[in-house]
Amino acid sequence: MTTNCCNPSPTQQTAEPEAAVMKPRYFVDGTQEAYEVRVELPGVPKEGVSINLEENVLTLRAKRTPSALSDWKTLHRELKGLDFLLRLRLNTQVDEEKMTAALDHGILTLKLPVKEAAKPRRIEVQ
Repeated sequence: MTTNCCNPSPTQQTAEPEAAVMKPRYFVDGTQEAYEVRVELPGVPKEGVSINLEENVLTLRAKRTPSALSDWKTLHRELKGLDFLLRLRLNTQVDEEKMTAALDHGILTLKLPVKEAAKPRRIEVQ
């Protein structure tokens, strides 16, 4: 089994016109048991993250909305918002029931356990 669990999939820009869409930086580690995907999402709250897995394509959407103090007036803003979009085609089947996601200090960590049927098996010759 290779440690290359996924390939970038073409992205479609599906954000509102005033927001910029950006492919986030990510890192993938893996073993025969599971993969871990870490994605940089600076300034994104956990409520702004959406993760879907459909037909072996992992789609991550994240939205960062700028905030200002309620009694402050915005004088200048070059970027109204920032949407992140990442699609990865998984080269192995993952156990969707055991997938986990955690967002800590702007880093989203996805744990993708490999399905038992997709793990390599050793067959004894008799």
